[in-house]
Amino acid sequence: MSSIDLLGYNFRVSNLPQMKRVLKVIVSLIILVLVLAAGNWAPLDRYLNQANQANESGDLSKAALYLAQAAKYSPNPSALLEQAGINAFKAGDLKTGKEYLNQVQEAGLLSAAGYILLGDIAQQENNTLSSIQYWEKATNFTRDTEIYMKLIRAYLQIDDWENAIQAQRDLVTLVPGNSEYNYRLGIMLAASQPEAALAYLTLASELSPTLNSDLKSPIRKLRTALNSDEKSYPLVVAGQILASFGEWELASRALTNAIAVNPNNSDAWAYLGEALQQIGDDGLPPIEKALEMDPESIAGNMLLALYWQRQERYDLALVYLYAASQLDENNPAIQAEIGNTLGLMGNIAAAESHYLRATEISPKDPTYLHTLANYYIRYEIDLRDKGASAARRAVILAPEDPEGLDILAQIYLLLDNPILARRFLTRALAVDDKYAPAHLHFGLVSITENDPLGAYQHFRAAISYSAPDSPVAQQARRLLETHFP
Repeated sequence: MSSIDLLGYNFRVSNLPQMKRVLKVIVSLIILVLVLAAGNWAPLDRYLNQANQANESGDLSKAALYLAQAAKYSPNPSALLEQAGINAFKAGDLKTGKEYLNQVQEAGLLSAAGYILLGDIAQQENNTLSSIQYWEKATNFTRDTEIYMKLIRAYLQIDDWENAIQAQRDLVTLVPGNSEYNYRLGIMLAASQPEAALAYLTLASELSPTLNSDLKSPIRKLRTALNSDEKSYPLVVAGQILASFGEWELASRALTNAIAVNPNNSDAWAYLGEALQQIGDDGLPPIEKALEMDPESIAGNMLLALYWQRQERYDLALVYLYAASQLDENNPAIQAEIGNTLGLMGNIAAAESHYLRATEISPKDPTYLHTLANYYIRYEIDLRDKGASAARRAVILAPEDPEGLDILAQIYLLLDNPILARRFLTRALAVDDKYAPAHLHFGLVSITENDPLGAYQHFRAAISYSAPDSPVAQQARRLLETHFP
């Protein structure tokens, strides 16, 4: 009996009828699969269209629902479910968004964006540890600066400085030419590794003209401190620098590390007491310990005076200020603080001599001319002669200093001379258009000139360019409430 080769196999001719029946079954199955597949495309297309329409109308909650329905008929359901989770999150439905994204995660198909979003949801649920886990997973898929910034904030929330520093290093590695990233890494390292911090702070200053100006003196101080034989000294200086930046948490860490290196460093104890007060802790014991160790510590006496001043015990504050002045008779800062404390006690006349003494000690430093002029402004005495004279001398010494220009403008405003006040405020804002006190006082000038729109704009700018709880912001808000109820 003859045979034929069909698709690589030999079949006897007598088997042809059976082969035809098999082929008919195969064709029928193929047609059935195609029909079923065609049936799935119809609802998929319908739900996708409904999702698009909901998106276009801004109803992200409905869009999420339709995308989740479409996922049931899609050959790639994970992509649609993830998008559904994103839409639900944007609509404010964290629970549903989390549910969809978790389904995709369980399938092992979640993208970096999905992990970031799960981290965001965990953060909103106050679950910082979970948010860190999700964001850390996201870094396996993408090297996005946003993820590292989120991670740094989360690490700091749980006081994990080691990982926060490492994440900041990763940011610098990603964008080595970013001055802000280098600056942040520098100050984070300063609390424990001043030498390493110096390199990043120096690079930050080289990358940014603004930072160069701000960091010139701190870099010089830190470099000098690193040459000291006293091992704790660089950490004390780092703590002082961090305090001057307003980085009180880091300052307290630097000073705690300094004490660990040398428990007998009285200045470290004194500065630690101030840093602790700034972060809401009790700073009195460390300062008292500093003075027990060294009664002639200028830092200890000054900071204990400041402590009692905050408690409105001005009598006790003066005791320590006078002690500090005897230890350092030619320190203008001590004299200015004695003047300030006497003024707070109501002894305004006696305060003047100490402000004047500060200017005599440092005649070429506009800082103490500013404090003297502010004394006359605060108590509204001798403005025309002594106040204006001190303010003018400061402007002559530093003609491009917005603070000095603003102080002189305040005096002219109090002397009912808004024209001259406007002139100096204009100069101040030409130097620094974000100098909040100048905006505040410009708003007052605008009120006197019957310019409500100008006043409103300057008061708003004063709030925008100052810390929310600062005296400038508080006064600007009060003025807005008064003049624009």
